[in-house]
Amino acid sequence: MNWFEKILCFLQGEMEDPVPYGWFHWLWIFLVIGSLIFLYLKKNKYNDKQLKIVLGIYGIIAFILELAKQLIWAFNYDAITGIVTWEYEWYAAPFQLCTTPIYISIICLFLKKNKFRDALLSYLAYYTILGSLMTIIIPDSCFTSDILVNIHTMFLHCGSFVVSVYLLFTKEVEVKYSNVIKGLYAFLTFVFIANTLNIVIYNLGILNGESFNMFYISPYFISSLPVYNTVQESIPYFFYLMFYIITIYLGSNIIYFISLGMHSIKKKK
Repeated sequence: MNWFEKILCFLQGEMEDPVPYGWFHWLWIFLVIGSLIFLYLKKNKYNDKQLKIVLGIYGIIAFILELAKQLIWAFNYDAITGIVTWEYEWYAAPFQLCTTPIYISIICLFLKKNKFRDALLSYLAYYTILGSLMTIIIPDSCFTSDILVNIHTMFLHCGSFVVSVYLLFTKEVEVKYSNVIKGLYAFLTFVFIANTLNIVIYNLGILNGESFNMFYISPYFISSLPVYNTVQESIPYFFYLMFYIITIYLGSNIIYFISLGMHSIKKKK
């Protein structure tokens, strides 16, 4: 093996599968709480530079972890024969609802405040936050025996949640329904991109029997998400796609009304 392959072997180190509300899970919960307290105390010094520091720290670290995950899952080393093989894991392609914050964070580093950036940040504030929160609360299906993958998963979702909350309490994304609609435009754009990838990749015939289901809305594969999988099996695909879009949109409304209530309480105090 060359030096690069030795590094990948090292990164494939394993641990005992973490359990929900075990030490590993609690570590990340405390990191989320600590990060939010730290950023809240700094909110009076908020400016565009601080926003880009927050987005940059999250986006760049998450991107590096995602790249490392893609490499170690594609890399295979047989310790008996000493043979190294590479096979891309199509099901793990990094274009899901939970990975879009990586790209948005990095893109927004290069954008001045404008309608396009507002739409992207509104999407982060209202549309990706519920998925991140659910992973923090119920991480069962996300934990594996791979150390790096566990770190990647928790940083990806915990960091995204912190960024979303930060955008709301600094009022970079104001609690206005117009911002929910702006985020909806961004969400629908990502849905279109994801399904275009689903259709094109499937029809290229390069999957070799693997699944490829970006945003879990492929017309060729059943979603692995609870509830959504049952719905997709029960109704025609078009109605499933509408169900997916509407439920995510309703989720964004829940975040909006929670944020509105919290801001109202703060004003009264």
